[in-house]
Amino acid sequence: MLDGLRKVNKSYPSLTTKVEESGEHVILGTGELYLDCVMHDLRKMYSEIDIKVADPVVTFCETVVETSSLKCFAETPNKKNKITMIAEPLEKGLAEDIENEVVQITWNRLEQGPHYGFLAWSPDTIPPSLLSRLWCG
Repeated sequence: MLDGLRKVNKSYPSLTTKVEESGEHVILGTGELYLDCVMHDLRKMYSEIDIKVADPVVTFCETVVETSSLKCFAETPNKKNKITMIAEPLEKGLAEDIENEVVQITWNRLEQGPHYGFLAWSPDTIPPSLLSRLWCG
């Protein structure tokens, strides 16, 4: 099977394969039809073994081009804490700095400098996005 995965990886340029901690082999592609073609070739041409396939999972990505017009509110059950969120585009050049690793989440507060406050970054497999905090009152 591993040889078959290597071969389909060469045949399909936008295909990504990885192994999860559980040992499960995962195939990432651009759509369901694309993955059906990959699985057909894997089964019929590259490895003559029975392969179990789970239902496909779709990744959803959005982009923000302007500041949201509505605020999103969340409150704790005891009503003592409240979170307000808005979506806004990254500062100019920041997405490129993240992609080129000019700015990194592993830095401490002093190294982050003006970028301090980033809470989470997107995984390596998707374009840069982040969750940051702004303190208000």
